[in-house]
Amino acid sequence: MFKGFYNLASGVLTQTRHLNVIGNNMANISTPGFRQDTFTQTTFQDELIYRIGNTDKSNPTPIGRMNCIVTGDGNVTNYTQGGITPTASSLDFALQESGFFAVQTADGVMYTRNGSFILDDQGYLYLDGAGRVLGTNGPIYLGTDKISCDSLGNITSEETGQYFGRIRVVDFQDYDTELEKTTGDMFTATGAPRDVNAYIRQKFLEDSNVDVISEYTQMMAKQRALQSSAQVLKMYDQLAGRIVQIGPSN
Repeated sequence: MFKGFYNLASGVLTQTRHLNVIGNNMANISTPGFRQDTFTQTTFQDELIYRIGNTDKSNPTPIGRMNCIVTGDGNVTNYTQGGITPTASSLDFALQESGFFAVQTADGVMYTRNGSFILDDQGYLYLDGAGRVLGTNGPIYLGTDKISCDSLGNITSEETGQYFGRIRVVDFQDYDTELEKTTGDMFTATGAPRDVNAYIRQKFLEDSNVDVISEYTQMMAKQRALQSSAQVLKMYDQLAGRIVQIGPSN
């Protein structure tokens, strides 16, 4: 009986975590460059079941394994490229291929596909809520939004032709092992980034790669599973309470 109670309780917790991941994906549908996460689950070490004879119990025979408790195994990030949407801002940039923009944050250099940049109060190219966008020679000072940018990320003034710098783009050998997602669209690196010549499009933004229909379908299914588990768990709890009240028979 209590094994079923633990199975249900772990199922409720796991489904709740799954819904949290789906909710985060749905909340970031409009976040440029956001990468969809998928929640994965596993079980604690299986319990080995033995067949024991009615009379001779000295040599039990294994007949299989039984999973007892479900638990979260982590999130898997989908790095597939999102669509590219034109904008009116000269400070919007999209990576047409693989790679990441480098941003100097308070916690060190982080990486993102979000190219929705602005100017900070000192005139540097800036990712709102994160930090200054890095060029090949450090943060890029513009002082104006009247700029043009070629496909390699070289930024010049539209008015004077002054060269401001080149947007730094880096890539990694293995995203699954060398990148760790922090919050939203930002990543930290556990591996060594390498500078690449990526194709950059000015006045474009990369869309989130979240599949809205798939996420909505999963959300409905997980909500129903959570409700069912919670109802049965309540029944188990009530039954256990009655057993405690009755007590063992004499």
